[in-house]
Amino acid sequence: MNRNEKVKQFVTNKLNYVETLEESHFALLEKFNIFKNILHDLIFVKSMGFRGVVATAIVGKYLNPNYNPLTDFYACNPRAIFENGIFYAFENRVPCGKSDPLNVAKNVHELNEAWARGKRPGSAARAAVEYLRYIQNATNSERELLIDFFFFKLVEYSKTIKSIGIVKYSGSSNSNQAIADKLSKFILEYPENGAMPQIVIHKLLTYLFENSQLKVIGGDSSVFSTNTTSKKPADIWIESSTIPTILFEITVKKIDCKRLDDCINSLSSLNLLDRQITFICRIPEDIAQIPNINNNSVIYKSKPFDFIDIRSFIRIVCSLLTGGQLQSLLNEVRSIIEHITRHEKTKNGWNKIWGNE
Repeated sequence: MNRNEKVKQFVTNKLNYVETLEESHFALLEKFNIFKNILHDLIFVKSMGFRGVVATAIVGKYLNPNYNPLTDFYACNPRAIFENGIFYAFENRVPCGKSDPLNVAKNVHELNEAWARGKRPGSAARAAVEYLRYIQNATNSERELLIDFFFFKLVEYSKTIKSIGIVKYSGSSNSNQAIADKLSKFILEYPENGAMPQIVIHKLLTYLFENSQLKVIGGDSSVFSTNTTSKKPADIWIESSTIPTILFEITVKKIDCKRLDDCINSLSSLNLLDRQITFICRIPEDIAQIPNINNNSVIYKSKPFDFIDIRSFIRIVCSLLTGGQLQSLLNEVRSIIEHITRHEKTKNGWNKIWGNE
């Protein structure tokens, strides 16, 4: 069994084992209530990075008992451990992303209060350091119980996420524009770090062009990577015969000159600088920092950029779709939100907006 398979099997076995336990099993721990509170701060938050750090450190210690994550976190090669092992054990069982620990501890060697300072939420970062310190200093038997308690609480948290039922659109008398307004309200109030706007715009464009030879690409990619590093021409783009022709950047955050520079660098590296690119964003708030903008467009460093209001864009595309297409679109978005990786706030937000038709 290679290293990655060994990691996956270890984490899978832990998850399977703790599912058979009750919380009373861990009452043997001398500081049970303290550990319970620490794990609540660490796990029951939308930020997945800190529990990813602890999971990676635990696995690193399993592979090498002399490994100390507090003094040299990177000594275990955390990217490989998480992305090629832990991720696949967690998949569909524990809320996680592809690179959770790297999102909060990239190139970090010491995990301590200095590292935790400034992280958000700070309580989760401090809890990660504190729990790893207890694990590192524990006796062998207590360490095993602490590790099992961590996985037990992960499973408990996962069950709370899975228990949230997601409202299904009933296909009632809502007009296309009423649906458009609800979609706009949802992605603006519950953007989930930009994931929801990209997903909704991608689905809208996919249905708009479903009977054409054009393909809509990019909407299912990670919103945490830049286009420059991921080699994407944009957040979403339209392809004709595999050639990117129409490019869209999707955001509900302020756009500044650096964002435009990033676009130029990305397009230049892909030899696509001649392609027109449109930002789908909030107007006027997201373009207020861009100098010399006129009629929602600007020529920046000889490159033209267009901007369209995301609410208007959704209304226009919804007006071009059939009721059946919108029904299918909403069902697909609902299925995505239903997935265990979606934030609890996003799930509850969807229910709030679509539960009062």
